[in-house]
Amino acid sequence: MDPDRVEEDRDAAASFYESHPLIFDGTRRTVSLAAWLYDMELIFRICHIEARLQVSLASRCLAADARLWWMTLGERAMPDRTWAHFRTLVIARFGPIPDEGADGPYRDPEIYRAMHLE
Repeated sequence: MDPDRVEEDRDAAASFYESHPLIFDGTRRTVSLAAWLYDMELIFRICHIEARLQVSLASRCLAADARLWWMTLGERAMPDRTWAHFRTLVIARFGPIPDEGADGPYRDPEIYRAMHLE
C-alpha cells in the first residue's frame, strides 16, 4: 500500500473524529436518524473526506442495535461501499415506517431490495 495514501487516510480519520461525530444507536426516531445522517455528510464536506473512506468512518459511529445490524449485514450488502448505498440501507432499516402508497418508499427498488436483505 502507498505510504502517502496511508498517511492521508490517517489524517482524514483524525480530522473526522476531531469533529466529534454523532453516534447512532439504531433508535427508531426519525429525528435521530436524520440528525446523524446530516452530521455525517456535514463532516464529510468540512473535512474533505474522500468517498472511499466515508462508509468506513460512518460505520464506526454506529452503536448498539445499529452496530449489530452493520456487523451482520456489512460487506454482504455493500460490495461497492458507497455512501449513497450505505445511506439507503440505513434509512431502509432504521427509518420511519414507510408509506405503502403508490409513491411511498416501498416503490423505490433500492430501498425495497435493502429491506429484504435481512
